[in-house]
Amino acid sequence: MKILDRKVSINTDELSLRGISSPEEMLLFDLETTGLSKEYCQVYLIGCAYLDTDGWHIRQWLSESALDEINLLKAFQRFAEGFRTLVTFNGEGFDIPFIHYKCGYYGLDFNILTLNSFDIYKKIKCLKKLLGLSSLKQKSVEEFLGIQREDKLNGGLLIPYYYEYEVTGSKVNEELLLLHNFEDVLGMFELMPILDYLSIQEGKFEFIGYNVEENKISLQFTLDCTLPVLFKNERISGSEDSLFVFLKIQKGLMWVPVMDIKDYWYLPVEDRIIHKDLAAFVDKKYRRKATRENCYLKIAADRLSDISGEEFKSFAMNVIGSF
Repeated sequence: MKILDRKVSINTDELSLRGISSPEEMLLFDLETTGLSKEYCQVYLIGCAYLDTDGWHIRQWLSESALDEINLLKAFQRFAEGFRTLVTFNGEGFDIPFIHYKCGYYGLDFNILTLNSFDIYKKIKCLKKLLGLSSLKQKSVEEFLGIQREDKLNGGLLIPYYYEYEVTGSKVNEELLLLHNFEDVLGMFELMPILDYLSIQEGKFEFIGYNVEENKISLQFTLDCTLPVLFKNERISGSEDSLFVFLKIQKGLMWVPVMDIKDYWYLPVEDRIIHKDLAAFVDKKYRRKATRENCYLKIAADRLSDISGEEFKSFAMNVIGSF
């Protein structure tokens, strides 16, 4: 087994550590395996980032053969027990269960499940449609944020390189394996600004004003954070500390989407929705279940000046909740 430890330049003050943990208690980690099955595949590389007295470091443990797996796990166990919070990207879906199973298989006295977990992937799943992400893979999120990688491979493509490395000890293969894992770990720091977009989902913004155009109204809000990258879709856009939400105006009515579609019925003849509590009073042939396409509140545009900032914010939350 090889152990490598490198100091990396990370400015903790610039990190978006929203509710994760204090930096000295955090262990960012990522593992590489020979496949997806924890029962039949091997952990061959574990990388982690930690804060030491002289700054942030990335430590990696690399197996030189299948026999090294237990030593790899023991080394990681000894190291991880000094931390309180694991920070991962999809770790709750893969890395943590994999480690937990392997430690049980070898009879190691290490229950990784007792550590706190902060899974960046799990936190940002709700942002996929809002930000128009093609996928939630780490490299896709990095591309959205404009993060450049030297490594061009993925974990699956690296497996043959590891098998060859076991046999030949190839330095070229070793460097490819270590580079991919190193950039996955380092990349988690660079991914943390994506968490700032959660302020939108959480309603951490305040109403400033609105602008009426021919067929839409633009609601403007100020955010409690600064967004790292501009994003825009047909209903919402965000730039720096500003958020804009767009509502359609048609025939003098402002259309506000409703989030809880299942609680409403649509009346085609009247082209409006009613709450399910009132549906019993309407003949079944005159109503049908509401859909994303028709579940809107329709408010007279000429009463915009009577609407409070809090009401406009609730309209914006309805739009955000529709993603």
